[in-house]
Amino acid sequence: MTLLRKGILVSGGQFVIMPMTIITGIIFSRALGPDGMGQYELFRTTSTLVAALLTLGLGSANIYFLNNRKIAAERIVTNSVKAGVLLGLVLVTVLTTVVLTCQDYFGTITVATGVLFASGTAALMLTAMLRPVLAAQLAARRMVSVDFSSRIVLLTGGAALAAFHLISADAAIRLLAFGQASALLLVLHYLRDDIRLSHRFEWDLFGQVVVYGLKLAAVNLLFLLSSQLTVMLLRYLRPDAFGDVGLYTRAAAVGGLVTLVPVAVSPLLFAQWSTLSGEARTRQMELAARLYLCYGLSAWLGIALFGRWVIWILYGDEFLPANAALQVLAPALTLVPLFGVCNTALAGDGRALISTYILLCSVTVVAVVTSVAVPQLGIRGAAFGVLCGNICTAVLGLLICTRLYHIRLAHCLIPRVGDVRYVQQALFGRRGS
Repeated sequence: MTLLRKGILVSGGQFVIMPMTIITGIIFSRALGPDGMGQYELFRTTSTLVAALLTLGLGSANIYFLNNRKIAAERIVTNSVKAGVLLGLVLVTVLTTVVLTCQDYFGTITVATGVLFASGTAALMLTAMLRPVLAAQLAARRMVSVDFSSRIVLLTGGAALAAFHLISADAAIRLLAFGQASALLLVLHYLRDDIRLSHRFEWDLFGQVVVYGLKLAAVNLLFLLSSQLTVMLLRYLRPDAFGDVGLYTRAAAVGGLVTLVPVAVSPLLFAQWSTLSGEARTRQMELAARLYLCYGLSAWLGIALFGRWVIWILYGDEFLPANAALQVLAPALTLVPLFGVCNTALAGDGRALISTYILLCSVTVVAVVTSVAVPQLGIRGAAFGVLCGNICTAVLGLLICTRLYHIRLAHCLIPRVGDVRYVQQALFGRRGS
């Protein structure tokens, strides 16, 4: 399998995972209602953010040390497993205590659910450390299997519980933990030949990986914060309205459908960038920007016309108020792929630190605008915070790329006939190779 096809397989897997996530959200939303869904989404968001923070960028750093520094896989994997277990034990203790003592914020849950939730978050953290090793090995099918495993647990478990009317916020949070544990068990199975528990822990190697990983982690963590911070702030600013979190996250889920196509076609657009420079790379950047902008505007129009009906069909009458946030989120989400073009170019050119500064500005804008707008506008205020943050990243990214790579903004606006041919050739023209 060629490198391009492996990239398409991984991205295609993400393309399939998104509908699975949407279907799971439909099941949970209809069974839990806005309040129960809000509590579940708060826990899911907390788990994602905590795991990303504690991963310390080790996953991405592992790829560098495997491929560039030629460190043996067993040394990297063994060190990561031992470090992850130690961090995981601390995480389980601290996070369990936090969610059980801060029930005014997280809502009421049982002790068993708190322990399972914290354990699942620890599993998610360790999976994030180890899954990139599969990427370094170009094990595309195994990567997709790991990604699928947790979603399958959530989807099948949620459907079974809903069918017997046994689903609750507590049960949904436990399923989340079981899904995270299943992904960890699968990645440990795939890497079992590289795990040497009898080997001593290499503190020097661990320190080098952490130092390098922290440099890489900033962009991913800030990007995650820019999209997830609003959920945490919404709950904090409206403590008596768990339903607002449920409504807002359902609007974000519907809006997330906008990103399906960019995720699927990104390997086709970016695959050749590493071999291009100068005017050729500039033309490719302009091509990607044109296609993404045209698609984003079309998707925005579709949501403006049919968003309310989509929410009603998927989630029912209880979630119709989410349309207020969806109408604001739709244009915000169309801007995400535009920054992706700039971020890919900067990262490939050794200028990832610029992306960090851009995202830091975005997170600051999101935090400030959301804090001001939510008390007055509710879920629309949270969506407005995301919109302002995404405008910040897109504008700054395009301006910087205009200066560094001489892209012409006028050439980023209107698609051309040749653009369609390029996509067709990328999709269908390589079958003989």
